[in-house]
Amino acid sequence: MLIIASVVVKIISALYKIPLTSFIGATGRGYFACAYNLFMPIHIITMGSFPIALSQLVGRYNSSNNQLMIKSLKVSANRLFFAVGFIGMLCIIVFAVPYCNFIAKSPKSLLTVLVLAPAVLFSTLSASYRGFFEGFLNMKPTSVSQTIDALVKAIFGLFFARVSMIYLYNAYLNKSLAIFDNIHTDADALSVIYPITTAFAMLGVTFGTIVSYVYLVAYSKNNYHNNARLTQKNIHVAYKELFDFSIAIMLSCIVQSIFQFLDTASVQLALTSLNVEQLKTIFSESLSYNNIKDNDLYTYAYGMFNSAMDFKNIIPGVTMAIGVCGVPAISSAYNNRNNYRLNSLSSMVFKYTTILATCCGAFLGMESSSVLNLFYKSNYDIVVGCNDLVKYFAFTVIAYCFAGSSIFCVQAIGKPKKSIAPFIVGGVVRVALNVILVSYDRFNLYGTVISGFVGYMIIAVWNLLIFSKYSKFKVSVNECFIKPILVVIFTASLYTFAISHINIVDNNCISLIIKGILFLTIYLICSTIFKTLDVKELISAINCKKTG
Repeated sequence: MLIIASVVVKIISALYKIPLTSFIGATGRGYFACAYNLFMPIHIITMGSFPIALSQLVGRYNSSNNQLMIKSLKVSANRLFFAVGFIGMLCIIVFAVPYCNFIAKSPKSLLTVLVLAPAVLFSTLSASYRGFFEGFLNMKPTSVSQTIDALVKAIFGLFFARVSMIYLYNAYLNKSLAIFDNIHTDADALSVIYPITTAFAMLGVTFGTIVSYVYLVAYSKNNYHNNARLTQKNIHVAYKELFDFSIAIMLSCIVQSIFQFLDTASVQLALTSLNVEQLKTIFSESLSYNNIKDNDLYTYAYGMFNSAMDFKNIIPGVTMAIGVCGVPAISSAYNNRNNYRLNSLSSMVFKYTTILATCCGAFLGMESSSVLNLFYKSNYDIVVGCNDLVKYFAFTVIAYCFAGSSIFCVQAIGKPKKSIAPFIVGGVVRVALNVILVSYDRFNLYGTVISGFVGYMIIAVWNLLIFSKYSKFKVSVNECFIKPILVVIFTASLYTFAISHINIVDNNCISLIIKGILFLTIYLICSTIFKTLDVKELISAINCKKTG
């Protein structure tokens, strides 16, 4: 359920950002991305530590049917998550000005950052309910709330962006607002309009987190009933255990968030080390389809980078659901010393992460131009500027997916502190390579592909070794990695051959659907022949409530 919901959410997010970009352009996407760069490190800390800790603790006490402790955890978690979310929101507000002015070099991003700040509070509050029900292996609240969040964000974000764009552009034409009094060209007007419309679009994101939270509160009231009588002492004990259990995971998440921020900030700083003429040369073909002011070029370039990242991030977002689902089940097997179950679940997590990452990555890499043309036909500068970047990211996306799954497995056995060293080393490598490669005009944004792949492979392999050491998990490199990758390579070769001998309709949307079905059909045939997919194995995973 969570995997399906993750796919739906990623599709909605992608479809949302596409028309949004047509409203606010690559420059507006730059403002949008700047706000998220400040938001995500804090989001990682709040969403990556406490919910996982809560899920594991609830799962542990549920296995012993300790209803008093479960209810105590629920009450204490709501209070703790509120405090953490509120502090996170204040951090964004406090650091907004220095970040926008001195790191992003995009002062116009400030309004968008401030509009996004309340989303930290409400997403953290939602995480309390999601983590609680995930401890029961109930993924419905997480799946539905994430879908609601994405839908509301898309609907209202696009609505607010569209209405504000129409209103402001008409105001420019009629000179009905003072901000347009001395502006006489479209380029100058859009330079003023884009930061405002981007902020309105971001309002939809914040609104989505609020509606999602309301759903979770209602779901909890209707579906969770516990008559255990609590005292303040019970709540205090649960609060302390939750906080103590979260510390190790939090340290890992803090390191992760710091380097996540440094990663994106180093790309921004490296871009600003290039002069305007170098940027004009790098994006000469894209700029021939768009009229961008010189002082907006850095934001435009960063918007291009994030437009490409939208497609790359879809795949790790889907495979992440495998890790999330695996945490309580692997944790239960580890605590119960069920080594057979632990090895079976762990193998499945890595195997199906590899399958999804390589399949989706191969298809996106081969059809990057068609995908971009489908979504950004009205913004052809983005198609031209992002095509190769999307292709290279797609072929290296397995590193990001593999890293995510290995981290979840380490956290599932209660060893999150061990992930800190890989994060630091991988982060330092990414930042160093970004500074060196992105600031070199011959590499520019393509340097992020190299830095990302190398950095995340270090994190992935190191965490897998940690997990294997402490869980005694014996990974089958052939079954989990080599064999699935070879099957996808074989599938891609057959697909390329088939496409070259088939006449497909000119309609890009229908063509992509046909190509997708063809690629999937070829893969299923190949995976059946080489036995990389096991139906019994999948059924066993689905029934993990009964067997875990």
